[in-house]
Amino acid sequence: MRRALLACLFVLALSGCLGAVTDDGARTTERIEVTVVEVTDGDTVEVAYPNGTRETVRLLGVDTPEVHTENDPSEFEGVPDTAAGRECLRDWGHRSSEFARAELVGEEVTLVVDPEADRRGGYGRLLAYVDYEDGRFNRALVERGYARLYDTTFADRDAYASAERSARGNGTGLWACTDA
Repeated sequence: MRRALLACLFVLALSGCLGAVTDDGARTTERIEVTVVEVTDGDTVEVAYPNGTRETVRLLGVDTPEVHTENDPSEFEGVPDTAAGRECLRDWGHRSSEFARAELVGEEVTLVVDPEADRRGGYGRLLAYVDYEDGRFNRALVERGYARLYDTTFADRDAYASAERSARGNGTGLWACTDA
């Protein structure tokens, strides 16, 4: 019975029903150690918790070009809505997925849940930052031109907007598609 209760509390903590709260009732940043077991695409990974439970995580604050569906160039400022623009974005979707695989698969990382953001996205995926050996992976995607800012509420939003402006201004990564 005690094991069942502990397992139930663990699941509740992971789902966000329980959380770290300060004495004044404010939510604090939650950090969870996991291993990345699979990359779905550049902004979605599957992780395994130490107990073996798996979960799909949508990287908070970023949007990489699609590889499984059609891209909408209007979501990527300056990319023309042409066959060449869509093809360029698809190419960068594959590149962002490969970058995520190379950097994250098999790695122990820390998921960081942002108290200013929604905990779960529209598809029920956990929304989180991924901290790894080289820093914050989500931000690296934007800085290196693998992703754009996904314009929602989150604590690091201004830094991501600045990183996107810089990458776009330099034609870094997917922002080279503006010339497609």
